[in-house]
Amino acid sequence: MVDDVTGLPSRKAFLKELSSVEEGTPLILLLIDIDDFRYVNFTYGYRIADSVLKAAGYYFKRVLDKYFSNVFFARIGANCFGALIKESIPLVRVEEVFYKHLHLVEFKLKSEFIRLTTSAGVSSGISSVESLFSQAESALFSAKESGKNTIVFYDRSKSYDIEKFKETRHKLIEAIRTRKIVPYFQPIVSLRTGEIYGYEVLSRIFYGDEILRGDYVFLVADTLALTPEIDKLLFLNTIEFFGNYKLFFNLSMKYFFRELNSIFQIAKKYSLDLSNVIFEITESQKLMEEGAAVSIFTLFKELNAGIAVDDFGAGYSNFMYLKKFPADVLKIDGAFVRGAKFNTEDLVIVKAIVDVAKAFKLRTLAEFIEDEETYRLMRELGVSLGQGYFIGKPEPEPRKVKISL
Repeated sequence: MVDDVTGLPSRKAFLKELSSVEEGTPLILLLIDIDDFRYVNFTYGYRIADSVLKAAGYYFKRVLDKYFSNVFFARIGANCFGALIKESIPLVRVEEVFYKHLHLVEFKLKSEFIRLTTSAGVSSGISSVESLFSQAESALFSAKESGKNTIVFYDRSKSYDIEKFKETRHKLIEAIRTRKIVPYFQPIVSLRTGEIYGYEVLSRIFYGDEILRGDYVFLVADTLALTPEIDKLLFLNTIEFFGNYKLFFNLSMKYFFRELNSIFQIAKKYSLDLSNVIFEITESQKLMEEGAAVSIFTLFKELNAGIAVDDFGAGYSNFMYLKKFPADVLKIDGAFVRGAKFNTEDLVIVKAIVDVAKAFKLRTLAEFIEDEETYRLMRELGVSLGQGYFIGKPEPEPRKVKISL
């Protein structure tokens, strides 16, 4: 039971070792996950990425073997490693080793360095095997949720969190299995004419008759790598609505290339015309740094699809972005739109974005238009398109609207 890529024991071997531990044996279970490892795959290719993964695994093993006397170490996930430390030691010692040796790793690749950060989750005690592993997973989830590159120790006083996580995971998996990812359509209008331009397609996840709501649900989906499957089903379930209006879809930056590949395969399989489809991409410094912009733009054009830069003004707002990644629409960050009628600085920023967009011959879209005053203001500033509850809420089917002011 050896992992093919790293030569370390596999997940199956790890679980077998864990289950063989005698009841009552003091045990520390440490999970180490490499943060954002997909970017190594995308940048250097899978062959080099596998070499880096192997080197990282053996580095982690050497460190743990050096500082602890009885360790079983294995690769248990795509870029996740597990360690069983079979000795009674203060947990602060694990924390010290993590921050001194494991939280940051660098590898030299030809003339450049690959820099990896990690997140870790720890459980300990004499609990059941299943409980220890679930507790370590919960702690790792918390480490990722808190911003990555940190270690979190499972807190038994927060046992409700793990039950909530398990319940949400079950509901998400069942929703995906039953394909209950339902598209809802929020109208986008031309601010010049007040007529419909298109719709943003938003996912509503159903577990039976229950709609799974809240940021926590999407955070769990993201942590469990379920987001690409949710977005894929959303796209598939929207095909029947393709027509004469624009449909805007969000792409996850975390799983960007995976989602893009799914869309490409679906478009090819169903011979789809994507000329009225616009994919929203959040400004991403990583995409620019990795030189992927030109190839991504080329692929979009091959699909005949449009590109919208979402939340423009809030992220990697470098005008070089627009040169490297030619877009069709700039979605102005909603915070500036909502603040424009109260705050001169927000107003100036919106005007500047409109001027830049005009220079690049792009449309602008103002999000979060929630009242008539904001609608009129955005129109006066020359914003092309508008979206928000004043115009229309998300509905199960595209609903025609016309704003007459």
